[in-house]
Amino acid sequence: MSGVHTIVGLGELLWDLYPDGERLGGAPANVAYHATVLGDRGVVATVVGEDERGGVALARLSASGVDVTQVQRDRRRSTGVARVDLSRPGGPRFEIALDAAWTAPGWTAGWEALCGEARVICFGTLLCAQPDGLRVVERAAAAAPPDALRLLDLNLRPPLTPEDAVDAALACADAVKLSEGEADILARRFGVADPSAWLLASRGLRAVAVTRGPRGAELITPEGRWSHPGLPVETADTVGAGDAFTAALCHHLIRGHAARRALAAANRYAAFVASRPGAMPPVPEEVREACLEGDR
Repeated sequence: MSGVHTIVGLGELLWDLYPDGERLGGAPANVAYHATVLGDRGVVATVVGEDERGGVALARLSASGVDVTQVQRDRRRSTGVARVDLSRPGGPRFEIALDAAWTAPGWTAGWEALCGEARVICFGTLLCAQPDGLRVVERAAAAAPPDALRLLDLNLRPPLTPEDAVDAALACADAVKLSEGEADILARRFGVADPSAWLLASRGLRAVAVTRGPRGAELITPEGRWSHPGLPVETADTVGAGDAFTAALCHHLIRGHAARRALAAANRYAAFVASRPGAMPPVPEEVREACLEGDR
């Protein structure tokens, strides 16, 4: 299915606080940005404060082509922030402030209409761990067309994403993206050897993607199982690479492209983002075209 499709990033828009400065981030917002880069209509559905960080965030996203018309403003809460620690092995660690605007969205007629035309709604367990957030996710999943992808980025952040939030998020999803570390957590919790296959079968999902960092990723659907070995890059930081993977994967899946092509494109795009600092780097046209092409 060609054309421009609406991909909604529902959830946190915040500033990642690095030792050397602030960079715009938040997993659903990252997905909306990268969907826009790849030629779709990326829309952020979130809340920011009536503060300088909120204004700058909206201005930067809008300048990048992201649709920010459905972003709510909160006069009482500040725009979200997350302190990023890159010093430890195993990937970045985040200290996320939970008194932020994104934790308290309200369902609106505008969000109802937006979700009604979406081809993808991407959300995470962080939002589902917030009472207002879970209510919004449930309504968004119900409002979306039957053939839309309701994609959960598991994005576990213990203790901010308790088990009941994970269960609630899974109940709203028909596709899941998770890391191999998160797959191990699910394997232990549910006592299963192959959590991706178990998720697919037990939850009736349309797709499960497991990312493995520099070792690529795996995609499982009812039609089969595919893997990609990854691409060697000199890593700047991995923040946002998984969200770039999600955006590229969705771009191809909603167009009915072959799973192998979608997986190759998603790995290529994630590798590029990992080679650049920050979650929303500028993307050269040749990189964009390569990710749109994938492996036919």
